[in-house]
Amino acid sequence: MTTVDHDLLIATLDRLKLTAIRDQLDGLLDEAARSKMTLREALAFWCRERSPVERRISMSSKLTQFPFVRELDGFDFEAQPSLDRGQIRELATCRWIAHGDTVLFLGPPGTGKTHLAVSLGREEIRQNYNVQFVTAAMSQCWPRPTTTAR
Repeated sequence: MTTVDHDLLIATLDRLKLTAIRDQLDGLLDEAARSKMTLREALAFWCRERSPVERRISMSSKLTQFPFVRELDGFDFEAQPSLDRGQIRELATCRWIAHGDTVLFLGPPGTGKTHLAVSLGREEIRQNYNVQFVTAAMSQCWPRPTTTAR
């Protein structure tokens, strides 16, 4: 097996116009080693991380200020049997936005409301919608219109 010089690898990435991978090469290699990825898995990871869609989702998610990253596939529907899985999947299509509807999750702590909100928000970003994440506690801080009684 041939040992590849770091400078040669950087030059090759430049020549292939893979500047995003070049700029994050050390971090990508560290993540691949830490996760014990195969070469195929590492290449897929690098391509996925650097795709324009993933960059847009990542940037929009940061601007939206989601408290964490969650996906709908990771939600435990078995822990919430009263939740209609089909209704959540329907919400993930984002048709409710086009209809001008609003979605509000209510329930006691620990039931997955934030997980669902973040998951659906990320899906909305994937479908090119602008998203704003606000918790009920944060909404108390919003400026309210003032009225003057006469």
